[in-house]
Amino acid sequence: MPLFDNIIDDVASRFGLGAKAGPLLRELLLLMTGSSGGLSGFLEKFKSAGLSRDVDGWLGNAGNTAAAPTSWQVEQALGSKTVDALAQKVGLTGSAASAAVGYLTPKLIGQLTPGGVVGSGIPSSVSDFLRPPAGTFRPEQAASYGATASRASANPGRWIAPALALLALAGLGWYFLGHETPSTVATTSTPASIVPSRLALTNDNGVITYSGTVRDQAARDQIIDMLKSVYGSDAVKGNIVVDPNAAPSPWLANLRNGLEQMKMPGLAAVFEGTSLNLGGSIGDADRDRILGSLKSTFGASGLTFVAADRMSSLVSDATNKAATALAGLGTGFRTADFLGILNQSIINFPTGSAEIPPMSLALLQEAAKPFKQLPAGTVIEIGGYTDNTGDTAANLTLSQHRADAVRSALIASGVSPGILMAKGYGSAKPVASNDTPEGRFQNRRIEYQVSDGNRATEGSAR
Repeated sequence: MPLFDNIIDDVASRFGLGAKAGPLLRELLLLMTGSSGGLSGFLEKFKSAGLSRDVDGWLGNAGNTAAAPTSWQVEQALGSKTVDALAQKVGLTGSAASAAVGYLTPKLIGQLTPGGVVGSGIPSSVSDFLRPPAGTFRPEQAASYGATASRASANPGRWIAPALALLALAGLGWYFLGHETPSTVATTSTPASIVPSRLALTNDNGVITYSGTVRDQAARDQIIDMLKSVYGSDAVKGNIVVDPNAAPSPWLANLRNGLEQMKMPGLAAVFEGTSLNLGGSIGDADRDRILGSLKSTFGASGLTFVAADRMSSLVSDATNKAATALAGLGTGFRTADFLGILNQSIINFPTGSAEIPPMSLALLQEAAKPFKQLPAGTVIEIGGYTDNTGDTAANLTLSQHRADAVRSALIASGVSPGILMAKGYGSAKPVASNDTPEGRFQNRRIEYQVSDGNRATEGSAR
């Protein structure tokens, strides 16, 4: 089906999902139509999460121009357990699934609501897409579906809610109950939630800042020992989190040899899952030379190697340093010091989007802890800013959505809503010239300020 082929190709390319994009779209359609109350019930979840205006913009919007919900808004609307269940079934991480679901939802709703009206079912072309290939139904499902399909075939072109409900039954139990009924369906198992293992490094004139996530204490100790051995105990600082849900680290076995090759000042590297991203402030020639050497070292590890552009390196470097500084903040910190750390971080929103990248979401989750320790009565303003490209009114709206997204992410991590306010300023107050890509990059930022009536202490986080 060309329509779904285009959407699948789009989301696969945008989020790097590969062959998992098609199954994700199918499962999302089943979730939409299988919710209590059908498609209307699905949309009601987003309205209850405060997105009524956005939902109205999705209806009948076949041009796919409607605003997409952020990852956190998706999890607030559908529930983290539902998102995790969908992610596990497709073989994605929860953060990847929620981001892709947010992007897909307005597109699919626009196609399912021609004329802006939520019908009692879906077009037969969509139900055909949902129908699994022949031979994949269980016997009892096949019998029920066959009877319904026979009745539907006598009325081609009509919407077929009964058939849709039967198609969704298999997914419903899995999404909302987490298991199937033993008396009718063979028991299946689902894997535990997996997050990619990660190690980020930046080399500032021989001082190594590191952060990351690994699955056990042994891996954490091994990495820190390697860093100290290669760079010196006094030249390394940072923190690595142990998460039992983290996947294995395929790069760990060859890491020491790799570290020996990454001693160049200005270099930044991120090992994440099965990829190695290399960049920093080093020149392209040096980056490519080191990357070639690392390919030889890690070639048998099955890693994907990425040469990062300067902007990506700036984001990774700033996020890594902020994560390390947050880990060392301790208790009894000054509010100004805490905001100073946040204001050095960079949230590199995709163009025209309020979607927070996974790396920045992880940082905001860590920032939630000190937010909860701020003095009573403190109110923090989260200011959103854009560059001056495009329509001024649209930029103002986009900056508000981005500030709202950051606020929602912090609230979802346990920060009290009462101490956070979000305000979009559009292209106001540029901190650099908008005449260069670097300047525009700096102007697209989030600023954290202590609000005091009409005054605030200033800072920025791009």
